[in-house]
Amino acid sequence: MKIIILSVGKAKDGHCAALADRYFQRTAPFLKVGLESAPESKDGNAARKVEREGKEILKKIRERDYVVILDEGGGETDSLSFARWLSARLDDSEGRIVFVIGGAFGLAGEVRDRADHSLSLSKMTMPHELCLVFLAEQIYRACTILRGVDYHH
Repeated sequence: MKIIILSVGKAKDGHCAALADRYFQRTAPFLKVGLESAPESKDGNAARKVEREGKEILKKIRERDYVVILDEGGGETDSLSFARWLSARLDDSEGRIVFVIGGAFGLAGEVRDRADHSLSLSKMTMPHELCLVFLAEQIYRACTILRGVDYHH
């Protein structure tokens, strides 16, 4: 099983990218996690920007993928529950688990319609680079919880 984190645009902050990469490396012995990006639209109109980015996101999603959108209006969870949820998805899913991080103006309706699950990392809005770091750490934490590795206290 493979997890993909699909974000709009590439991380521009080298510190965030390096920190996320550190968690991907730590996760590697447990689980394969990949990072993909959809091109960020340069359109100045927010609605068209979201629509174009949505089309690019959907091009990267496969039919059998289990799609999780990250959205401030999604369901909230704690780390232990997330670990159990992730374990169940890994056991049940035939394709990849794809976590989608939208652009500055959010996700297109078509992407929301394709989603199998909506997850909130926080009720607060945050830049997608911080979402990437937060999610990478929580996936690593989930792996350590599931394997009984001393990390989560």
